[in-house]
Amino acid sequence: MKAWITPLAIVLVAVLAFSGAVSAKDAKVGIIISDRILNEYPEAQDAQKILEEEIQEWQRQAQEMEEELQALDTELAEGSMFYSEEKKNEVQSKFQRKMLEYREFQAGIERKAMQRNEELFAPINDKIQTVIDKIASEDGYDIILDAIGTAIAYADPTLDITDLVLEELKKTQ
Repeated sequence: MKAWITPLAIVLVAVLAFSGAVSAKDAKVGIIISDRILNEYPEAQDAQKILEEEIQEWQRQAQEMEEELQALDTELAEGSMFYSEEKKNEVQSKFQRKMLEYREFQAGIERKAMQRNEELFAPINDKIQTVIDKIASEDGYDIILDAIGTAIAYADPTLDITDLVLEELKKTQ
């Protein structure tokens, strides 16, 4: 949601500022704080909890893999003098295979987390955007900016419609 709001906001502000039909003083502007919406909206809280639990499970699996690697490393260090060349090569090969699996798993955690984040939050972001569109349409806002991720140095607190967005989201549950 944030990725496209910043460029869009800049374009809209520029259009409104330089438009002959509507001056910047005549434009009705609202501001939201998207982080607050995501932190206070129950569906977003639930999605965040699910994501955190899944990440914890992946981290637990990674920890198990690390422990297995540590055990193999210890076996190699302590038993190598007693192993035949064939047994030593077998354990080293197993260690290398497990290390490769571990590295691939570790690399995949971030990718899976980003993918899962998108899966969980896309419908929530769509609901939030629908509510923002509804508020803009019904209340006559020309532009609604997200204070998070934009270059807003100051905004009159009366422009903040975050509470209104949260109220409308509660009605959609």
